[in-house]
Amino acid sequence: MLELYTTSTPNGWKASVTLEELGLDYRLHKINLQEQQQKHADYLAINPNGRIPTLVDDGFAVFESGAIMLYLAEKTGRLMPADVKGRSEVIQWLMFQMGGIGPMMAMEARPACQKGIAVPEPLVLPTDEAGVEKIAAEISRKILQK
Repeated sequence: MLELYTTSTPNGWKASVTLEELGLDYRLHKINLQEQQQKHADYLAINPNGRIPTLVDDGFAVFESGAIMLYLAEKTGRLMPADVKGRSEVIQWLMFQMGGIGPMMAMEARPACQKGIAVPEPLVLPTDEAGVEKIAAEISRKILQK
């Protein structure tokens, strides 16, 4: 059975949502960030980076949310086109999220997560962050092309 080591943060949600979207059975191991469980020796044995999330599949560990998403897409043959251009487009958007939108969401959510409180819905990105308008325009442009 797949085992997911995570907690309720934007990066943790990416792995959880992917598993749920794919309908895969998994065992959840909640990591307490306030107690720094991600820095304990037993966790570092499966993820030397000491961050969440980590997915373990039959003894094989995958860490970093984007890597987990790609691994699960490859494992199941779903969520990823078979043709090289389609695959490239999906990977480009994943990297776009991981390097742009994701870090901005994390900056917004981090204070709440560190205090152990739920992040208010909807999560509103700061409007003064450099690049937010560019990212929103690019997403809108791409969606309108489809």
